[in-house]
Amino acid sequence: MPYRETYMQRIQTELETIVSASVCGFSSIFIGGGNPGCLTYAQLHSMLRLANTKGKSSECTIEMNPETFNRSLFPLFEESLVTRVSMGIQSMDDMVLSTLGRNACRADNLKALTLAREAHETYGVELSFDLMLCLPGQTMQMAIADIDEIMGLAHPSHISLYCLTVEEGTDLSEQVSAGVLPVLDEDGQEAFLWGVWAHLKKLGFRHYEVSNFSRNDCQCKHNLTYWNLDSYLGLGSSAVSAFREGSRLQHVSQSQDLYAYSQGGEFSGYCEENLTFPEHLEEFLMMALRTDMGIDKTLFKERFSQSFDKNFSSVIESLDSSWFVSTEQSFSLTEIGFMVLDEVVLRFALAVF
Repeated sequence: MPYRETYMQRIQTELETIVSASVCGFSSIFIGGGNPGCLTYAQLHSMLRLANTKGKSSECTIEMNPETFNRSLFPLFEESLVTRVSMGIQSMDDMVLSTLGRNACRADNLKALTLAREAHETYGVELSFDLMLCLPGQTMQMAIADIDEIMGLAHPSHISLYCLTVEEGTDLSEQVSAGVLPVLDEDGQEAFLWGVWAHLKKLGFRHYEVSNFSRNDCQCKHNLTYWNLDSYLGLGSSAVSAFREGSRLQHVSQSQDLYAYSQGGEFSGYCEENLTFPEHLEEFLMMALRTDMGIDKTLFKERFSQSFDKNFSSVIESLDSSWFVSTEQSFSLTEIGFMVLDEVVLRFALAVF
């Protein structure tokens, strides 16, 4: 990226302004939304030192692609500027990786997993790996074998699982439409997911969010802030922020691409959107129902000045009893409920408007 320096200069400028105006530091930091591995150690070090000026965050995650992960980042681990690595392994099978159009191959994954384990054992860095499921040519047994190999090589405390979404207009979409690459139907995907979820449970993982699993109580703190619909700040091209005060919620999105952001003035290109009360309520329900903690009824009353049970009694009565658990304190979905999450969210959303 020829404009990398100017891009990082603007990030630094905006971050300096925010840090100077802040009373305290960030509770968590997440560097991602692309491939931070393309940045130099000096760039990452400077940004993270600045971000921790008012106090060190309790968690700092950096996303990495396997092919760009290397020892140049280890000093960041040694200084505890980065405490968590999230890596998109996707698959350990070269055929599957090729189908996905990934830059990394199995050899890259193996090298990255070995380095990640070294970072964990030497500096206590927590490890999280992303895997894709229900891919063309992939079986449940292949996915489970991927998990077992990753567990044996790197001992992660967190795994994220995502099903393939075929985007229209891509080569993959054309191959699927032509029948060259077969994909599973809904029943096939459900059986696939049940098998993988059950295997992770045997390995000691908690299914704490519809796509995320943790063990040893190592949930991603930054993502929990996002799912709880609390305030968070995003800087950089395509970044998103949310600022909440009581029942008021504001979204701020960065509309500039990489080049436009690198050339833009400080805080240009950020677009604000103030959500209406129903929009805030709907988004809260959509996020909270993704987690195994679900909706805390007391917090719901404090945030929206409404009773969850009274507002949504008709919706709850319409749901299959195997989909949810409702107590005096909370309402949450079971794993069966996770399987029909879109349907559940739709029913709640229709009751909001």
